[in-house]
Amino acid sequence: MLLAVAALACAAQPAPAPEPASRDERRSEQPLSIDLFGKPVELGGSWEYTDERRTNFDLDRTNERNRRVREHEIKLEASTRLGADTKAFVQIVGLHETRRTQGTDGKEVTHALERGEMWLQQDRLGGTPWSLQVGRVALLDRRAWWWDEDLDALRARYDAGSWRLDTGIARELLKTSSAESGVAPESRGVTRLFGQATWPWARRHAIDAFWLAQNDSSSQPAADTVFADEDATDASDLRALWLGLRAAGEWRIEDGPRLAYWADTAWLSGRERLTALEEQDDDRFIAGATASRHVSGNAFDIGATASLPLPLRPSLTLAYARGSSGFRQTGLQENKTRIGGVKRWQRYGELLNPELANLSVATIGTGVRLFENSSVELVAHHYRQARAADSIAGARLSADPLGSNRSIGREVNLLIAVREWEHVELTFKASHFKPGAAFAPEERDGARAVEVGITVNF
Repeated sequence: MLLAVAALACAAQPAPAPEPASRDERRSEQPLSIDLFGKPVELGGSWEYTDERRTNFDLDRTNERNRRVREHEIKLEASTRLGADTKAFVQIVGLHETRRTQGTDGKEVTHALERGEMWLQQDRLGGTPWSLQVGRVALLDRRAWWWDEDLDALRARYDAGSWRLDTGIARELLKTSSAESGVAPESRGVTRLFGQATWPWARRHAIDAFWLAQNDSSSQPAADTVFADEDATDASDLRALWLGLRAAGEWRIEDGPRLAYWADTAWLSGRERLTALEEQDDDRFIAGATASRHVSGNAFDIGATASLPLPLRPSLTLAYARGSSGFRQTGLQENKTRIGGVKRWQRYGELLNPELANLSVATIGTGVRLFENSSVELVAHHYRQARAADSIAGARLSADPLGSNRSIGREVNLLIAVREWEHVELTFKASHFKPGAAFAPEERDGARAVEVGITVNF
């Protein structure tokens, strides 16, 4: 199929550059270029280092298992044009992590080589506004509420200026990391039909429609199957349909205040086959009985950010999001967006970082711009379950609620980003989570995290 797409190349004006793999990624305006078989190849990439200290993640000071995690990520990229309307892109990602946990001997060191985006794109098919992309593509949503993930996919795009369409089919074909023995269990046999349609009804204002149909055709494990660890399990097979709408935009007054707003809503309906898993003393898991159940739910996320034309350009953000007890996000989400500053952060808290499922999150934030491209933000979240449950989907804590109270707790984040230079970016995050009455009395001590980071783009 790659050859078939490449054969469609024809003379036309150069196509616009594709979106980066992340909304926060920056690359040199003058990348290194080499000649390969008579074609110019642009080279680029980035190195990112983060150092995070996590304190009291089990919410019990008498049994603290504090942790320090240091991560290196190197991305190497190459892009070239095979014709006037045909472009190829390849990205390789190297990862290295060192983890020290209080109460354990030594340190855990992991490293892996991953395949990032790798695709071939043909623009203006037959002279039309349609383009076709095939390979490992970046599925991006500006707010990462629906998706922010690389997938093996075939995608078609239509961009006529007045409205846009992005749709395709995805299924993981190969393992993504050298640390894996094959396609990850949770992705094996999963086919997705995805799409987003955008109507920019006015300048700086748009309405988007989203859809995702998922079919997990992998089989459930037989009873008494033993798994070496939790990462080797696939307890859920889900066939589901997500539908949603978004309205977002910004009002501006020249040399005056600005008001940005968003309103997301989503509906879910499907059926899930779920296998019970029992953890053993040796950290292995044994499969139990499998049951089928209907899943359905809804969610919304609304908010606004006001920016004032004063020194330091202060901003104020108010937001509220809620996922019903039966809702779950797509599994492709990242939940990262710009709140009021220059960089994207976790929309529902850097420390807890939950999925919007059986949960409501009230947010208030304020920030200032120190320089042209640097910001300091203070953001607070209040969490409450829609229905009292003994787990929080996606949460990073080691402790679980009891399931008898809906009050999960509160979190405060201090977020600093310095992006004054083309090639270097500095970040600092400090977070504190105060658990609520949903947790056992002996598990209500606060959790904390501090992270510093540096990114070098080239």
